[in-house]
Amino acid sequence: MKTVQVIGGGLAGLTLGLRLRRLGVPVELFEAGTYPRHRVCGEYLSGQGHNFLKTLLPEPLLARCGARTSRTLRIFCGSQALPLQELSRPALCLSRYRLDELLAREFCSAGGRLYVQTRQTPSNKEGWVTASGRQPSIRQEGWRWIGLKAHAFDVSVGEDLEMHLTPQGYVGLCAVEENRVNVCGLFRTREAVPGLSEHWREWLGGSPGSTLFERLRSARWDENSFSSISAISLHPRRAAEQEGIRVGDAVTMIPPLTGNGMSMAVEGAFLAADPLAGWSSGKMSWQECSRRISRSLDGIFSSRLAWARRLQQTVLHPLGQPLAWNLSLLFPSLLRLFFRQTR
Repeated sequence: MKTVQVIGGGLAGLTLGLRLRRLGVPVELFEAGTYPRHRVCGEYLSGQGHNFLKTLLPEPLLARCGARTSRTLRIFCGSQALPLQELSRPALCLSRYRLDELLAREFCSAGGRLYVQTRQTPSNKEGWVTASGRQPSIRQEGWRWIGLKAHAFDVSVGEDLEMHLTPQGYVGLCAVEENRVNVCGLFRTREAVPGLSEHWREWLGGSPGSTLFERLRSARWDENSFSSISAISLHPRRAAEQEGIRVGDAVTMIPPLTGNGMSMAVEGAFLAADPLAGWSSGKMSWQECSRRISRSLDGIFSSRLAWARRLQQTVLHPLGQPLAWNLSLLFPSLLRLFFRQTR
């Protein structure tokens, strides 16, 4: 069996590595950082990715790590709220601090070789897979995108998942382990934001009078959990148009508004694993392996990426947002439609 070498030990890279080890494939995984660590992430795994992950990490194991289950969703704008939505299938809520560490431990226990604090340049060579995160873009259509995340204590979340629309973007609240609430936001700005590391609470905390502001008014923040990213690209990309084999955000990012980014990372890793196992055992060429993976990723994700792009453009448009809001109040099934189309 030939060795698969994975660059990037985030959710997609670790899932791929562990899945390949379960298939008997030798794997080397290179991660620039260490474990555990915090990442900007909604920490909300819904859809098919949840089912795939449970085949690698049994539910009792996840429960011992403090994983919680989410069954409802509510969307807010200022102090207004849309009707409560019941999810068609439960979602998993667990911090990336815990989840990535758990996956890394299971990967090593399964015989994978993990090299931390080891930076590798993405390679298109045979046997190498890039899972090293997003493709950066300073501006898109004149906007800079910024992602912020921190854990808070003493926060009462009314629903399992809350999404709050703000003038600059949106913020999600999700209860995770240890009585923490993950507060994660995506914001856009025309100009660079100086002093963001000092003023992130104001960005995440919402405007006075909003439900988000009231939720977080008395929050105790875990300062060590704060993380941020910038130069985010939310323009959908096709796997077939990129060189080499890529999984996760290294292929493309879905707007976080959908709550489907973690699922896409896990789903993509599972889609890539079987062809890579075929290459490792000599049953197919690297070129055929690459073609199969890119076709699978594009076939599964293209539609939801297109729907997600339209949804985010509408929600952030000054005229589109009130129109979509009023239509959702009149027709609650509209929200369920968008939710299904981005899964």
